[in-house]
Amino acid sequence: MAESISLLSAKDISAGYGGNAVVRDVELMLRPGDYIAIVGANGSGKSTLLRALSGLLPLRTGSVHIGRHDLMRTPERAKAGLGYAVDAPDLPDDLTGSQYLELVASIKKCAARAWLGGDMIAPLQFEPWLPVMIRTYSLGTKMKLSIMAALLGAPPVVILDKSLNGLDPLALHRVRTRLTAMRVAGHGVIASTHMINVIAPDCTQIMLIEQGTCVQRWADAELRAAQAQPGAVETMIVEKLTRAASANPLI
Repeated sequence: MAESISLLSAKDISAGYGGNAVVRDVELMLRPGDYIAIVGANGSGKSTLLRALSGLLPLRTGSVHIGRHDLMRTPERAKAGLGYAVDAPDLPDDLTGSQYLELVASIKKCAARAWLGGDMIAPLQFEPWLPVMIRTYSLGTKMKLSIMAALLGAPPVVILDKSLNGLDPLALHRVRTRLTAMRVAGHGVIASTHMINVIAPDCTQIMLIEQGTCVQRWADAELRAAQAQPGAVETMIVEKLTRAASANPLI
């Protein structure tokens, strides 16, 4: 049997800060066309997991491969296949939007407007913000810039850490449409979110993280059945979170 194509695979990864392991023994595989949503309560380890998958946080144990490249052994080659939307506070305040896109494009060795599916500046109504310093941006404007930068060069793997949260309805619709087009073309998306009802129709898998471990996965027939019923995906996740909160009041 032919081996499944993997855009990103993580095996038994643990990561954290200082001497504390925030994420433990997590496994994940992203295939072409996948949209994996990472959900969980505040402080459950979602952002730590995504930082570990992207190489921003060293692994304590386990391995991550992006394409055929080991993230720890050949980080530069591995990260070339990755687009990571940085959190708003991590954007450089002392650059304009245009300068930031040019900086990211130079790192990725692509043009500053090299997006799969065409220009993103006009669809996201970003032209007036290009010459403006990032420090003056609203949260939503910062997230537009971060997402555009992540998608530059059409990376096979896109990682979004709550990046959709600050977008206005039109921008959200257009970003989701662009991500869908990328997935149809064989790319994959991993996104942490609290907006379950918004992205539920797009997901091919949902992972629930509690206290740094994956305690539930929904995929295949189970997920498709829930997607067919309005609100059912959100209900099953909320019910699981409610049970976890009852069992552990600290969650």
